[in-house]
Amino acid sequence: MPTLTVEPSGRQVYTEDTVSLACQLPGLSGLGWQFYWHKDRQDTGPVEQMWGRVGGGAVYQLWRASVTHTGQYWCRAGRGQPVFYTQYSQAVFVNVIELFTSVTLSASPSTVVKEGGAFNLTCEAQLSNCKLSQHHGNHSLHSHPDPDRNWTTVVVTFSFLRDGWPVARDSVSGMYSVARASSCHMGTYSCVARAGRARRSSQEISITLDNLSLILLTCFGTFLILSVAPLAFFVRLYVMRLWQLRARGQGELQCNECSTIQGPK
Repeated sequence: MPTLTVEPSGRQVYTEDTVSLACQLPGLSGLGWQFYWHKDRQDTGPVEQMWGRVGGGAVYQLWRASVTHTGQYWCRAGRGQPVFYTQYSQAVFVNVIELFTSVTLSASPSTVVKEGGAFNLTCEAQLSNCKLSQHHGNHSLHSHPDPDRNWTTVVVTFSFLRDGWPVARDSVSGMYSVARASSCHMGTYSCVARAGRARRSSQEISITLDNLSLILLTCFGTFLILSVAPLAFFVRLYVMRLWQLRARGQGELQCNECSTIQGPK
């Protein structure tokens, strides 16, 4: 009867992990044998099959494990025509869970920032069947799915994106800070938590510039324009009237001078 072993053993399997299901024929070479892996039921078709290798057996690998890979597995081998099958191996159970149950992004003091002011973005990850601790500035994942097993430590890192482009990578503090905000810091932010090959993205939040000062300046400018424009119009009329009166006065003076010079005949 074949034997079926699973790696990694002794710890919880998370999404994006690589899982190996090795089927062996004790005392026999794997050459000439084809190996079959069945999931959840033996009376359905195999989920994988491949030829054996030198040294006996074959390995079925889940390169990027997902929750759908959770289940009970068996393997068996067969050769010849018609095919002679061995018995099924013992069953092994693979439990794949999401490492991150949620990832959230928050802004402080607010998502509305004054020009030249500071703001901070904090990325927090909620982990399944684990706890997150702070140790020498690093976020470490301590997993203990079974009290009889040793703890496994995985470093969690965070990346921050603005409008889909990274602005900070592999941050272990889970915080992104801007000391003096300007228009170039405005946009839609998100963060991504990673541990090994597992990753999960947060929701998006928009950071906007406080336009109150600009609005007040615009209103004040509009007020000045509305106040000065009529005054400038009346000043212009007054100046034009003065020029008209001055021109008329000079014309009358010239006429009087002409009359004086000619005199009566």
